[in-house]
Amino acid sequence: MFCKGTRHTIGQTAFGIVRRGLHQVPVLKNQTKFAQSGIEGLYSAKGFNSIWTEYQKYLTLNLTLHTNGTENELKTPYQILLHTAKQTTEQHIFHYASQAHNNHFFVEQLTDKEEAAKTRPSRLLMEKLAYEDISDVETFRDRMLLLADSSFGQGWVFLVERPDKSLKVVRCNNDGTPYYYGKNQSLDLNGGVDEGSFEYLNKLNERAAEGERDYSLPILAINCWEHAYITDYGVSGKADYLTNMWECINWDVVNKRLFQI
Repeated sequence: MFCKGTRHTIGQTAFGIVRRGLHQVPVLKNQTKFAQSGIEGLYSAKGFNSIWTEYQKYLTLNLTLHTNGTENELKTPYQILLHTAKQTTEQHIFHYASQAHNNHFFVEQLTDKEEAAKTRPSRLLMEKLAYEDISDVETFRDRMLLLADSSFGQGWVFLVERPDKSLKVVRCNNDGTPYYYGKNQSLDLNGGVDEGSFEYLNKLNERAAEGERDYSLPILAINCWEHAYITDYGVSGKADYLTNMWECINWDVVNKRLFQI
């Protein structure tokens, strides 16, 4: 569930043993096949290599460069994003860590359309969604894709499990993370701030000042960044990409992310 890809090395110096870390692109199941043929029904080989091989390498390389020689060097992207989420001077590191984790989380849930068709959302998942007024898979699909398609700019849409084990659909603009409410960036502040958004921001400040710890766990991710679809679908192909993406979700992976007793 948590993005790995951090390799540790041990060296001997005059001052003793030193551990160093490199952030690398994790190896996915069927990665060789996808790199050669793409993900059937969603990505060509070029499209897959753009969103995974090239972009993930860009993220992990920059994460290595920015954490080299620091306390974050030996941490995973997941650990780094949590550690830097509240550090205003380390937002450049947060960006690469959050994006590396989110992108890994997104791609690992994808598979060929034919294989995806053999999987289904679990009964437990659908029972939890019923409490959110989502009665069937079609409604679930429409809720997720509508929010993703109506999102302007870059970002992510997540289905998250809250501390009370209920589910919620959230949008995280830009490099926002679903794990921490203070950094999910659910508001797009590039434009004007209306009264509702202003009140929401004030409540966030109050929760942070009180030291509230409220973490959510993602169950399903949708990548709304242009580089997720522009290679195969073009600038105006977001809607087609989202439709195809939903048909290529491996629900066996998603179901295992849900808390079960």
